[in-house]
Amino acid sequence: MAKTNQKCVRLSDRVAKYIESYRGENFSQKLENYVLDTEERREQLVMDWERLNAEIQDKRQELARLRSKMQKVSEADRRFGALVTALLELVDS
Repeated sequence: MAKTNQKCVRLSDRVAKYIESYRGENFSQKLENYVLDTEERREQLVMDWERLNAEIQDKRQELARLRSKMQKVSEADRRFGALVTALLELVDS
């Protein structure tokens, strides 16, 4: 690939660290690989993000249903507890 564009850029230490740790033989190659890999994976990353968000939403709805069921069971347990106590008092009398 012909390298016809020459640029001078200023980068934060943080960004330079990311680029320097990327694959490649020199800074220019590392930067190019980083940009190409990121851009070529963008569509897949967005699809993964959307799929994961949908799964999270499904799990939140499932958790809400479970919480509702737990509240109903807890209320029934509380009511039956009172009934059992009353029955025991009747039997003991």
